[in-house]
Amino acid sequence: MKLDVAQIVTYGAAGAVVLVFLLVLILSLRPRRPKRLSTRQYNAELFKRRMALEELPYAVLHDVRLKDTKGGIIAIDQVIRLPASILLITSAPQDVGGQVMASPSAGQWKYVNGQGAVSVMLNPVVQLHPLIHAIRARYPLVKVRLLTVFPASADFRGKPPRGCCLGDGVVPAVREFAAEDGVESPVIEQAWESLSTSLQKATAEAKA
Repeated sequence: MKLDVAQIVTYGAAGAVVLVFLLVLILSLRPRRPKRLSTRQYNAELFKRRMALEELPYAVLHDVRLKDTKGGIIAIDQVIRLPASILLITSAPQDVGGQVMASPSAGQWKYVNGQGAVSVMLNPVVQLHPLIHAIRARYPLVKVRLLTVFPASADFRGKPPRGCCLGDGVVPAVREFAAEDGVESPVIEQAWESLSTSLQKATAEAKA
C-alpha cells in the first residue's frame, strides 16, 4: 500500500505526539531530587532568626561554642533566658533536603539529604547532655529546654515533633515555651548571670 504525502505527514505528526507523551510520562515518574538550601540561603535564614530573637524581651547569647571531651566543638546558635528556663537552640545540618525522622527518644535522627540519600544526625539532647546535666545539677529549679531548627527544605510530613521547628517557627516556639514557664523563677536571674558568664568564657576559649 502506497502512502501519499498527506498520510506520511499525518502519521509522522501522530508519532511525534506519542513520543512527546512518552517522554513527559517518563520524566514525571522519575524520582525528584530533594531540595537543598544554598549556603547563601541558609546563612540568610540564620541571620533572619537572630534578628527576630533580638526583638523578643528575653536575654540571649548568640554563637556559643563549647569544647567536648574529644576536643571537638559543639555549636549552640542561641542560649535564651526565659522566665523559668534556659532554652538552647541548635541548627540541623544544612544538607537536609527532604523527610526528617526525629524521635525525641532516639539517639540519632534520620533525614533525607540533598542527594536523596538517608543521613543521620545526633539527637541534640545526647550531644548537649553534659551541659544540660551541669545546669540541672547546679540549678535544679531551672528547666532546660532544647529547640532544633531545620531549614525550610526539611519535610516532617506534618507538624514537627516537640523540640523541632522550621526557621519561621522559632519565635512562636520561644513564646510557647515562655508561656509554659509562667511566672519568673526566683533563681533564674542568678542562674543566668553565672551561666552566661561561663558560656561566654568557654566560647572565647573555643574560638581562640
